[in-house]
Formats: sequence, structure tokens, C-alpha cells
Amino acid sequence: MSIRTLRQPGSRFSGSYSYEMANDSGHSIDPLGSALEDVVAVLVQAGIDYVLIGGLATGYRARPRYTKDIDLILDVPQVALPSLLDDLHARDFEFDTREVVEEFTRHHMAVLWRDGVRLDWLKPVLPAYRHVMERAAIEPGPNGTIRVATAEGLILLKLLAFRLQDQADIEALVAVNRDSLDLEWIKTEWQTIFDMHDPRMEWLLGLVAAR
Repeated sequence: MSIRTLRQPGSRFSGSYSYEMANDSGHSIDPLGSALEDVVAVLVQAGIDYVLIGGLATGYRARPRYTKDIDLILDVPQVALPSLLDDLHARDFEFDTREVVEEFTRHHMAVLWRDGVRLDWLKPVLPAYRHVMERAAIEPGPNGTIRVATAEGLILLKLLAFRLQDQADIEALVAVNRDSLDLEWIKTEWQTIFDMHDPRMEWLLGLVAAR
């Protein structure tokens, strides 16, 4: 066993560190931080454009919350996908290569696993998804830096999904970022997909106005 220093996933402060035990395989006992570190390393090495979204990204933009998922928007050419998956296999990610290629190609999403951590990939099929990627900011990661969606990008994505957890995350994002929130950007992107009178958008506008 060895000890190494890692930045805490979800921390919004560059000076925030924790000590994590590493097992004989070199994986941190913190499986989420270790998986995030390794998948980002593979993507950077392969030159793949990506952005962290979901619960971990919400931790950067609002407040950390419990999650065992890593959610990414990933822009990878189909021709590069098999090689990328080989690199992830070498880092002990678990998946069926044929199934992942088929799911990502046909349904624009895929799921991979490692040590109980779920890794969700989304393909940026909508222009709004690409715009979320373009606005991503560089933040401290588990071991280096990571591209994280902005508060506006996260609110837009979570407004589209609008599950109970998404609504709670939006409330936290608005509460923390209300003074700097670019609401006009969110509204502009929303109108490329749905009407402004959509109940989800009306809920968001009411939430912003109430705070």
C-alpha cells in the first residue's frame, strides 16, 4: 500500500487536498477520484474534447453532493473510439467494447464501470451540448486540471432532464451563482430546443426571480 496526495473531486478550491490510500494496483481507495483521474488522463492523451457535467460538476459550481457517477459530454470521432476504449480497458474500466461502440454510435450515449463507479458518456448531438462544451472552464482536478461545465451549462442540461435531483441541483446552482448567472445565454440556448413557455423554463425564471 502507498499514500498519495489527491485534489478532492468536487472541490472548488485549488488548495484543497486530501490523502488517499492506494491499493496494490495503484488505484486510490477513493474509487470516484481515481476513476475520474484516469478517464481524464486517457482523454487528454488521445486529444478528445470533453466536459464534466452531472453531480461532480455541480460540486464545482455550487456545493459538493454525494454521487458515484462521472458524467461527461464527449466528442470522439467514431474511428478513434476503439483505440480509446482499449486505453480504458488497460486502466481496468469494465464494458463490452462492441456494445459501447454500438450504443455510442446509434443512441449517442454509453455506460462504463470501474470499482462501482458508473461512467456515463453523452455525445453532443444537439448544438446546445456543443455550446456547453465550448463554455467549459479549466478547474483543478484529482491530479492536474479538468474541463468543467459552467453554472449556466449545467442549469441548461439539468433543465432538459428535470428529474428531482436535477431540480435540486438547479436550485443550488442558482443560489450560489445568482449574482453572476448569464440567464440570457440559458434562455437563448433553450429557445433552440423548446418554447419559452415550457413549464420547465417558467419554473427556472420563477426560481431566479424569487432569489
